[in-house]
Amino acid sequence: MADVGFELGNLCKARTAAGHLRAHSYSAILTAGPFALLAGMVLAIQLLFLLFGVSEQESALYIGSVVYSFVFSQILACGLVMVLNRYVADCLAAKWYDDVTASLFGMSAVMTGLGGVAAAVFLWGKPLDFFTKLLGYLLFGQLLLLWVQSVYLSAVRKYERLLLSCAAGVCLSIGCTAFFLVNGWLPPAQGALFSMDLGIGVMVFLFFLHITSHFGMPKAGMRFGFLPHLERHGRLFFVAVCDTVGLFLPNIMVWQSSWGVVVEGTYRFAPVYDVVTFYAFLSLLPLMTMLAVSVETSVCERYAKYRSCIVREGNFREIDDARKDLLHTLWFELRRAMEFQLVITLLFLALGSYFLSWAGIAYHQVNMFHVLLFAAFFTGILRMVCVLLICFDSQREVLKIAVSFFAGNLLLGLIGIFWLGEKSYGFTFFLASGFSLFYGLMRLHHFAARMNYFVFCAQPMFYLPPRGIFTKIARKLYGERLIDLERKDSL
Repeated sequence: MADVGFELGNLCKARTAAGHLRAHSYSAILTAGPFALLAGMVLAIQLLFLLFGVSEQESALYIGSVVYSFVFSQILACGLVMVLNRYVADCLAAKWYDDVTASLFGMSAVMTGLGGVAAAVFLWGKPLDFFTKLLGYLLFGQLLLLWVQSVYLSAVRKYERLLLSCAAGVCLSIGCTAFFLVNGWLPPAQGALFSMDLGIGVMVFLFFLHITSHFGMPKAGMRFGFLPHLERHGRLFFVAVCDTVGLFLPNIMVWQSSWGVVVEGTYRFAPVYDVVTFYAFLSLLPLMTMLAVSVETSVCERYAKYRSCIVREGNFREIDDARKDLLHTLWFELRRAMEFQLVITLLFLALGSYFLSWAGIAYHQVNMFHVLLFAAFFTGILRMVCVLLICFDSQREVLKIAVSFFAGNLLLGLIGIFWLGEKSYGFTFFLASGFSLFYGLMRLHHFAARMNYFVFCAQPMFYLPPRGIFTKIARKLYGERLIDLERKDSL
């Protein structure tokens, strides 16, 4: 996020309404825009199914394929994408551009291989016909590539073109779905999946063109130069895994309950709970936009100033003044985000009852939506706390928070499934996210109160480069060409 932070910072420094509006617009395009368009694509296809009277079995097959592709592609990709994000940020900060695009090819190859193995294990022996399996696998694989590309898109400053590329893929998917429903050349589920594969394939291709036009083709770059980062920043890998699995764990556990349905002997999910959860988490889209602007332009800017006072040997007063300014900004931005998101949550709370009732959601399920709204609120603020700590490179603290989030959802989810029953669905997620947010705020306060200690004293006395298996593989592949980005010396 180094380049996008610089760009947003320049816009906000203008201190004009137009500058702030453009900064928030760019942030919305990069964070909430693609997700909103993808969600709109799925909803539009479902509306087409209703309009053409598609059977519940075909609709459930389509939803099962999409849900599994979205959920498990994020679970599989999250850890590697988090480490890749740090690697690309280090490359950009060190002005080492040769390996940026090369790492895109390398990580895409890794994701494609892992995705192929995971899909083969899951789909082997399932009663679905081969073509439906192939379409589901293609959707899963393309989403993996999309999550990898998202790391690089933040540094490509052609924001309007990125949004237009995403919109083109969405419109193509919806248009092709309508075409297949009208002509009946394919069964509805297969036609919709084929259309989504076409649309997301176009998005992936256009994003690839934007990235390579900005950074250039890899040529002699090191495609697997990110491997040592898997050891140096291994905590980030487990942070992402615990956070993502913890987020989807309540849904996966409800799938195994009496609310779960099985489609074609392959996909097991809980349609009502999944739909209500999806609508609840739509309330976080404004916070995602605000998060990038607040962290990238305000907090990180002041943290860089604080570190600069230390590195250039500023006196104690300069360092302490920079620290106080940083802490004031940190708590101000966090409080502002909480107040802003609370207003959005209350707005969804007021309007959601009416819209969900019109959509055929039962009364007790609307009540569950209210509970999940506040669970989403807690989760969104918790995500901001984790991003702040990652910005301060406090990976140990973030890992503690992520593990607590995963453990809380696992423990309370099991209690809800086996002892409390259906009335607890959603409420256990609310409790787990609330407890995790409380713990996360405690860890952030602990770090902030002892910031000088963590920056001055808690760092290792001597720098030890990674020496594990991934570094050995990278060194064997590239020899003396392998660069330690944190020192820019040969390993």
